[in-house]
Amino acid sequence: MPIWDEGQTSTGARAKEVATGGAVGAALANMDGASMNKMASEAKEMLKSARSGGFRVSEESAKPIREALLEVQRDIDRIVVDLNRLGRQEPSLGGHPYGQRVAEHQRYGTVEAPGSPAMVLDELRKVIADADKALEVAIMKYKETEESASDRFSSGQV
Repeated sequence: MPIWDEGQTSTGARAKEVATGGAVGAALANMDGASMNKMASEAKEMLKSARSGGFRVSEESAKPIREALLEVQRDIDRIVVDLNRLGRQEPSLGGHPYGQRVAEHQRYGTVEAPGSPAMVLDELRKVIADADKALEVAIMKYKETEESASDRFSSGQV
């Protein structure tokens, strides 16, 4: 079933859908091991910085970012389910040995191979989790700072 109904979608809306899907596909295609490792490293550094008090953020300020991260996480989860389903399906390439080898290669390349879309998305899921955890910690640090300042004001230490 198509994502859009050809008879009811305007040309402009169709172009936007194709461009958006193409952009997501291009972004995933450009995710090599080095760039994913860099993103993972930066997310871990962000978490480390938040834990040490290197940055703090109010819950209100972090809310839209955390919601966006959650939305991306949901999208990744849906794509992974689709990839796993695709990986379990044997393409109709015939029962001959070559067709069976190509089908197995497609499954392996989609789901299991290092750098496969499923593996890249799994790594991206971890990066998003680390970024969200960093924001969670930064919110806690922000609250601690507010409470400390409030305590100093109420005790007359300022």
